[in-house]
Amino acid sequence: MLTKEKLKHAFMEIGIKEGMVLVVHTSLRNVGYIEGGPIVVIESLLEILGDDGTLVMPSMTNGEEVFDPKKTPTDGMGVVAETFWQMPFVKRSSHPNSSFAAKGKYAEEIISSHPLDDPEGIKSPIGKVFQLNGSILLLGVSFNANTVIHVAESVSEVPYRIVADMPLLKNGKVEKVSVPLINHCCQNFSKMEPLLKSSNLLSTHQIGKGIAQLMKAKDVVEIACEQLNRNIYYFLCEKDCEECMQAREYVS
Repeated sequence: MLTKEKLKHAFMEIGIKEGMVLVVHTSLRNVGYIEGGPIVVIESLLEILGDDGTLVMPSMTNGEEVFDPKKTPTDGMGVVAETFWQMPFVKRSSHPNSSFAAKGKYAEEIISSHPLDDPEGIKSPIGKVFQLNGSILLLGVSFNANTVIHVAESVSEVPYRIVADMPLLKNGKVEKVSVPLINHCCQNFSKMEPLLKSSNLLSTHQIGKGIAQLMKAKDVVEIACEQLNRNIYYFLCEKDCEECMQAREYVS
């Protein structure tokens, strides 16, 4: 069983420090039982980051319902992220599909003015984390959850974007808006793990039953951009993947 004390020790062992801007993707199920549940995970991180730090988590939704940042639940983000955005003083961005939540020194800067037409680009919350020299923690999840790689795809202007119609509340009325999204299965984000490891840019630690991986957003984006410069389809599956095949078909 992981207590708060053990969890904080593990987080500091992997390299989480006071003052960091930190994005966390997590699956509590893969980590195992933590005394106190998701609240303790969040409190542990906030206590380490301190007043000068900022904690950021994805709060993405399905985009099928009218998005209300104060009410709309996350979709597939896990219990920690779902708990986080509902906590006091946590701010949430306005994108109807790709929102993020943040608390701390740079929270307002990170979540404000979330671009509708480039939801994970350089001016998005995850893009601002990159600009603030932030870090990424994958806790019990694989690299396919690492949304900062989408920043590299946006900067590299990958051609495999779809346009999805989503309901948006404007001036008290619901309107359908067309939202460009980078869309594929993200399984090939796993290619980044050995590249970061071989350059000693990935800190790994066992936490409970799960693996935690800490990295700098800039390192991830720079290496991903290098790969995309060589092959713009680097992160798409070659075959036997419906999502990636659709992405390729959209280009053609």
